[in-house]
Amino acid sequence: MADHMAANKTKRALREGQVALGASMASASSLMAEVLGGQGIDFVLVDLQHGETNVGDVQRLVHAVLTTGATPLVRVPGNDSILVQRCLDLGAYGIIVPYVNTVEMARAVVQAARYPPLGQRSCGPARGAFYLASDYFQRANEELLVVVMLETRQAAENAGAILAVEGVDGCIIGPNDLAISYGHPSGLPQPPPDAEQGVQRVLAAAKQTGKFAGMFLSGAREANRRIEQGFRFLSVASDVRIAATGLQALLTEIRR
Repeated sequence: MADHMAANKTKRALREGQVALGASMASASSLMAEVLGGQGIDFVLVDLQHGETNVGDVQRLVHAVLTTGATPLVRVPGNDSILVQRCLDLGAYGIIVPYVNTVEMARAVVQAARYPPLGQRSCGPARGAFYLASDYFQRANEELLVVVMLETRQAAENAGAILAVEGVDGCIIGPNDLAISYGHPSGLPQPPPDAEQGVQRVLAAAKQTGKFAGMFLSGAREANRRIEQGFRFLSVASDVRIAATGLQALLTEIRR
């Protein structure tokens, strides 16, 4: 057992105004977790919302990411207090909660993810206590990253109040769901003008509250454009997309 909980390098970088780049995992492969984490990215996002991963996979995937030096984060499928607490207990260094549309929903996230007096997380971190450090309880509120997803029109309108909630470190936008909430189809290369106004509203709220804003993206050009705007927490690829597009590019080049 370590004497001290290791610092959350991604959280430290974000607090210093730096950009944190990560990749998302839709698969439940420990090997893929190690491959992604070993490429020099800041964080790997284990996806319980849209991936094949179940809570029973979380511990081994988090451990695989930790061996690479990247920060293991988990996106839960919903604002479920018990599931948030279980993923943190299994060693995740941060949690991402989708569809946080109101201040009350943001407060519920904090209650689940933070120990008292800031929240009401139950103390029983099985992996945290035995594998991360003996001072896990004392340091968890400081080191763990709590991120809310703002991905609806309602969330964009409430962004300032949501991000002002103590215990919320920052937010990340799901551009597909945001576009859908404005009445557009998913999968568009760029958010339509009204959805883009929602994106900018979230970014402005983050700057005003001193929190970070992020996005799920694909492609270096779009990532650089958003970084120039002030986004600092970016998931820039997924394991499944990387495999598919990489193979497509290879086959296209061979057949040419």
